Amino acid sequence: MKTIQLNLYPFAELSAEGKEKAIAAYDDINVFDRWWEGTYGDAENAGLKITGFELGRGKYCNADFMADAIKCASLVIAGHGEKTTTYQIASAFREERDSIVIEWPKETNGDFEDVEGLDNALDEVEERFLKSMQSAYLKILDDEYDYLTSEAAITYTIIANEYYFTKDGQTANHLETLAS
Repeated sequence: MKTIQLNLYPFAELSAEGKEKAIAAYDDINVFDRWWEGTYGDAENAGLKITGFELGRGKYCNADFMADAIKCASLVIAGHGEKTTTYQIASAFREERDSIVIEWPKETNGDFEDVEGLDNALDEVEERFLKSMQSAYLKILDDEYDYLTSEAAITYTIIANEYYFTKDGQTANHLETLAS
């Protein structure tokens, strides 16, 4: 039999170099498992279904309205703060759409002239709204990823989970469970 004795240290007791090594070892700790679900849920609550995204070189966010653009804008305005980008986009969409409807020429009986032209104009506004919402949610996802992979977020997770390390910052959680 061979007995090995190791001293294990919580993150706070590591040297600056040890902390750096520990953070590097856990660089994906906050993003390895479906980290985007909260943002997807927020989008769904706003009437937008995100169907995919990429944060790498080919950045994109694909999404569709769950009902329609008007419902999505109403949900965003009701549920997002006035200072959020999504609120501002939804508010601008609603104003532009309402302006088109109000200013569109009408016949003497009150019906719209050139209904096909009106439909096309409204479709264009709705398509721009969708593209703007996709861009806004891409930024939200990108910002969230940047935060979750930041030194501060990784450090918080390490401390919250009470991980242990060797003196030089190598992970030692599996060693601690073996000793139990």
